[in-house]
Amino acid sequence: MKQPMYSAEADMSNLAALHQNQQLRIKALDLVKSLFEQVRVVQQHRAATNAALAGNPFFESKTRVLAREVNSRFKELERQQQDCLDVIDSRQWDDIRNAWQTVHLQWRQDEIIENFELHSHLVKQLLSYISILGNKVEDLIETGSQHQALSHYVLNDVPSFIELLGQIRALGTSTAVVGIMDDACDMRLRFLMGQLQKQQIKVKQQAHHLSQEALDITSSLIDALLCEPKLERLTGIVMHDLLSGRDIVTSADEIFTLSTQIIDAHYNVMNEGLRMLRLSMDKRMQAWVSR
Repeated sequence: MKQPMYSAEADMSNLAALHQNQQLRIKALDLVKSLFEQVRVVQQHRAATNAALAGNPFFESKTRVLAREVNSRFKELERQQQDCLDVIDSRQWDDIRNAWQTVHLQWRQDEIIENFELHSHLVKQLLSYISILGNKVEDLIETGSQHQALSHYVLNDVPSFIELLGQIRALGTSTAVVGIMDDACDMRLRFLMGQLQKQQIKVKQQAHHLSQEALDITSSLIDALLCEPKLERLTGIVMHDLLSGRDIVTSADEIFTLSTQIIDAHYNVMNEGLRMLRLSMDKRMQAWVSR
């Protein structure tokens, strides 16, 4: 009679540990969502400051609003991280905070391309932090291959695609303000367009590994696909206007708005994917609940 009692106690102990991991994972995924929102605002700040440095007063006014939002979000992120101390890297986070202070305090003294590079480095740091954190907490539970595909899609593939679009938005917007492409921006923009095409193919290929349920539930995937004509239009503007070697006719506002519509659609995909990840349960816990 004692052996079954011992097994039951051990079973409950294991279940408690699984539950604890699941709760930590949910808090961390909520933090990941907030971090992605911060990336989104920093990317907008990059484009706005680039355009402001190029001489556009409308974007100058946007920089102050965006900077206040970034600072506010940093405070909230640090509050959220108190619930996830076991899985965060405080040194890496300090580096991110310091990078933002550098960008925030000195961007007006920078050249356009220097401001662009400093912002892009900050975004790279944030995305690395998100990827490491997300993969660490996903390893807390046992899942199948389709869940792992969704996790990689949300934490790595789509963010990389969005960041390429964000860099193109920043350089394209400031170039449109100036009205002509300089050599440094020309070289960087051509490289980014090549990378964008490769990453777009990668994102589509990765989507094939998602479960049918994920494809059905993630309705925003459809919205992203509907953005393909907009992406083709943006590509046409970059290749045939910005990189044409002639005076640029497309307005900065048009490039910023068009790029942002495409970026926002893909952020919706990520948010849907994160929601689905959050609802997932450890296979061992699922088996215990189902029996």
